[in-house]
Amino acid sequence: MSVRSLLVAVLGALLVAAPAAGCSDETDEANETGDPQVTQSPAPTTGAPAGKGAEKPDQQGGGPSEKPPRGDSGPAEGARDDPRVTELEREAAATVRAYVSALDSRDGERVCSLLAPGAIEQVELPRPRPGCATALEASIGYRDPRGLPVWEGIEAIKVLGVKLRPGEAKIVVTVVSSFADRDEPSIEDDVVYLTRSAGEWLLAQPSSTLYRAVGIADLPPSVLAPPP
Repeated sequence: MSVRSLLVAVLGALLVAAPAAGCSDETDEANETGDPQVTQSPAPTTGAPAGKGAEKPDQQGGGPSEKPPRGDSGPAEGARDDPRVTELEREAAATVRAYVSALDSRDGERVCSLLAPGAIEQVELPRPRPGCATALEASIGYRDPRGLPVWEGIEAIKVLGVKLRPGEAKIVVTVVSSFADRDEPSIEDDVVYLTRSAGEWLLAQPSSTLYRAVGIADLPPSVLAPPP
């Protein structure tokens, strides 16, 4: 072998050995520092596998979804659909509307038929007459000499609420009263107490609407209080 060929062989052997030595040094250095350059496989997950029996995570908290408990969010089951309760409420509201309509038409007999026995005696009518109907018809629209507003008519525009108790009812109704000497009507909520008698609703006591109709401006406190 010539000297030139020998030099080429030695140089080639040195070039092959150098990269191998470098890789060995880097691997040893990585093992010593604890920072390997390879990606490790993730640890296996525990729990039920995804499928039919797996729990779905909650969108916000990541845990299993839960439904709110039942039984405290509304009335007892079937109470809303009780036809008897609905019919009683309807009848009570109809009685109040009939009462307001009878006052508007100045039908004393009809008003008295919707009052419980003796209820009209709670009112000191300005024009007393023998009998409930006669006294009411004479007193509705009374013109007070002191110059108080003269009642002319009334209309029930909305029943706001009906509260039932055994044999009793409380109804709040919005009424619009007009006066002969006023351009603007008066709007107020009338509180009406009813009692159940012989299968029908009757006013347990005259409401503020009746007092307005007969020209009584100063209402007694008992008008807004439940009957004794």
